[in-house]
Amino acid sequence: MKIGFIGIGAMGQPMLANLVKKGHSVVAYDLAEAALVGAVRVGAARTGSAAAAARDSELVITVLPSSSHVESAYLAAGGVLEGLAAGRLCIDMSTIDPSVSRRVAEAVVRRGARFIDAPVSGGVPRAVDGTLAIMVGGDARDFEEAHPVLSAMGANIIHVGPVGSGEVAKLCNNLIAGVAAVAVSEAFRIAEGFGVDPKVLTDVISKSSGNTWVMEHMHPVPGLVGKAPSSRDYAPGFTTDLMAKDLGLAVNAARELRVPVVVAPAAQQALRLASSHGLGRKDFSSVYMFLRASSREAPV
Repeated sequence: MKIGFIGIGAMGQPMLANLVKKGHSVVAYDLAEAALVGAVRVGAARTGSAAAAARDSELVITVLPSSSHVESAYLAAGGVLEGLAAGRLCIDMSTIDPSVSRRVAEAVVRRGARFIDAPVSGGVPRAVDGTLAIMVGGDARDFEEAHPVLSAMGANIIHVGPVGSGEVAKLCNNLIAGVAAVAVSEAFRIAEGFGVDPKVLTDVISKSSGNTWVMEHMHPVPGLVGKAPSSRDYAPGFTTDLMAKDLGLAVNAARELRVPVVVAPAAQQALRLASSHGLGRKDFSSVYMFLRASSREAPV
């Protein structure tokens, strides 16, 4: 297919590259010139606006950092809607507020086109490998139409429900992952304070009820898991800032539903503090580096 691809960041570029590798023709747009240069380098053509990317394609994909970026990319002057032909399918693969997905979908439908949300999980390594988990919200027929394209970027593609449901599933997943990263980091800092070998503790926990995917694949202590970001100076698979953003979206969604949440806001605050101490662009497991013991002379 000829695909209009909007948003060529850390996740978008390898996703775009996999579409090209699978034989799709891609026309790309991003606000950043360096991102467009990178898109051309992996085989895409470039264009001058989101509207032009939509106009020159059979299907539109957006991968953007936040709700406001998605609204702007679709609804602002020069946005997707200006170039969108009737009947076209739009796939938003950003992680944003589910209510924004639904609002953008309504605008797309008024234009006579179609929209699904399809946020991803797996970070940069799985984006590169083309093995992302993709959670889709939208009409079942639109899901089936999108599936061949999505399979060029992901290995596990799941239809969750109507528009916005993919975002809900992604936020629930990241709530658990973000909280787990903070909890594992706290546990290993406590162990360090008592002089317990982190390798031995890892062996204990891996055989106990505290074992988690985060500890197995993204261990926050450097040197224990070779492929973990911590063993590569916390090179981001998923940044601290993005995880804090996603936890914020989850907390806001809970508040709209009047569901009490206690642990997620605390984890979000820890990640925000880590960001304020220079770890925002590092992998979110770098919260471990923020959680250092105070000196013995400190009052707490």
